[in-house]
Amino acid sequence: MTQVQIKIITLFVVGILLGPAYHLYCFAFSGEVLSTMMLDQKSDRWILNDGSIFRISRGISYQPLEIPLSPTDNDLFVKFSCISARCEQLHGTTLSLSTGTTFVFNENIKVSSLWPFSPLSMGPISIPYPEKFMFLIESAANTPNAPPLQLSIKKNVTSPSYLLLWIGYGFTLLPSIWLFRIFRKK
Repeated sequence: MTQVQIKIITLFVVGILLGPAYHLYCFAFSGEVLSTMMLDQKSDRWILNDGSIFRISRGISYQPLEIPLSPTDNDLFVKFSCISARCEQLHGTTLSLSTGTTFVFNENIKVSSLWPFSPLSMGPISIPYPEKFMFLIESAANTPNAPPLQLSIKKNVTSPSYLLLWIGYGFTLLPSIWLFRIFRKK
């Protein structure tokens, strides 16, 4: 091997560490699990922890999850997995985090037809002030027999630096193209 090839391989390894490995660390290994819950029932009204009745005016939803959060729990990462093969029914479902009166996070879920069984992730979400927050997953259509979900919430997740990710993926892609061209000639 020549010195140039060794430097290109070194750039490729640095790119793997700064790109995919750093990305995997931020979303899979950083933070601590705050709550894990199995959601298998849907309704248009739920009894909350304090005994009050929460009514969903726009349709039906999975059971809401109430969690007291503060800015020290910042950078929440929400991941939910579809348990059965009916994941395409989740397309258009809304995931929201609110205090009851104001939304901190509100996002429509898009289920890819290419990867219907992969876990869907949202985040990192920042918490502005200490309050009891509610996670709510509302259906786009009123289908009472929606697939069961496993909801997992992690707190204090490391937010990735997009500059490092771009550099890492660039260092991975460019040397791999050049190495492919060199080894193809031989």
